[in-house]
Amino acid sequence: MKLFNRSLLLLAAVALFVFSNTAFGQRGLERALEAQRAHNPNFFQVDGVVATGVSVDKAGNAVIKVYTENAGTKVPQFANGVAVKKFVAGPITAWDRPVDQMKKPGRGNGGGGGGGDTGGTNPQTRLVRPVAIGASIGTYRPNAGNACFAGTLGCRLKGSNGQRYILSNNHVIAEENAGSVGSDLIIQPGTLDNNCVLDLNDVIGSLSGFVPIKFNGQANFIDAAVAATTTSDTGFASPTEAYGAPSANTQAAYVGMPVQKFGRTTSLTLGEVDAINVTVNVGYTAGTALFENQIIIIGKRQRGRKVVDATFSEGGDSGSLIVTQGNNNPVGLLFAGNSSVTIANPIDEVLTTLSVLNSTVLSVDDGN
Repeated sequence: MKLFNRSLLLLAAVALFVFSNTAFGQRGLERALEAQRAHNPNFFQVDGVVATGVSVDKAGNAVIKVYTENAGTKVPQFANGVAVKKFVAGPITAWDRPVDQMKKPGRGNGGGGGGGDTGGTNPQTRLVRPVAIGASIGTYRPNAGNACFAGTLGCRLKGSNGQRYILSNNHVIAEENAGSVGSDLIIQPGTLDNNCVLDLNDVIGSLSGFVPIKFNGQANFIDAAVAATTTSDTGFASPTEAYGAPSANTQAAYVGMPVQKFGRTTSLTLGEVDAINVTVNVGYTAGTALFENQIIIIGKRQRGRKVVDATFSEGGDSGSLIVTQGNNNPVGLLFAGNSSVTIANPIDEVLTTLSVLNSTVLSVDDGN
């Protein structure tokens, strides 16, 4: 496996997306993708534009969707003959500010999940080992001291070398490129959920690799990191009141795909893929980073007889694995967003890149 295959992987992902969506009656996808790529430089010259992607209108026609910080941002109605739709999303960040992470669990919109509010497993507490995925995690850096924060344990991976790994974000377990492979420890829960007190009895893994985030205007494709762990420290399934175990079979996102996740802050939430092939500017503590080929998800919940938009993630949910509703096929790795939208890396891009980095073929561990 070589990194120069990235362009082929992206083309294959786009081709699969087009094939999948055509079956659902969504027309003009290839044309919309071409128009988006051609006009992205113009879109991002407009002050207030934070993201663009390809979506679908109510008639099933592919459109370019432009996400803005505020309602006053003006965008064109068409680009190369393709309709452009504006969505006021607000600023998008990597959910790494401590003030965002202080939200308590049980705020999810899922029908069966709920953290502390429903008497289920509270992901912000110290869980019985092996730890369920979706739990609060953090890091201890012996050479840098204790940082008081928390993110989410996305899932357990297994390598072709027999090693098990924790999957989460760079900004969760490698602290925005500051991590030290082989010496930094992963703890559960993160110290933010233990009154900022470090307890080395909480260690469940050690950092084994991360993909650096670039803040110089160059494109990023994933915000991801892995940590070596064991089957006695880290489990393969989410809590019983969530969705259970993820499948080992990944699936490419398509617009309208129903998805779900279980995370440290909002527990179980349900949502829908709103756009693919997303280009987005994401705010971090270290600055703004540009990401390409991402997924945008909007939360959904039942209100009476209607399904309405809802929050899919909040601060501290970074690192959550996003899976399909029903068969639990992994789709993406959650890493950024706000109360309106959530941003995820395509899971196949995550696994491919981390496999090269760790010199072992990685897959989502379904317990089999």
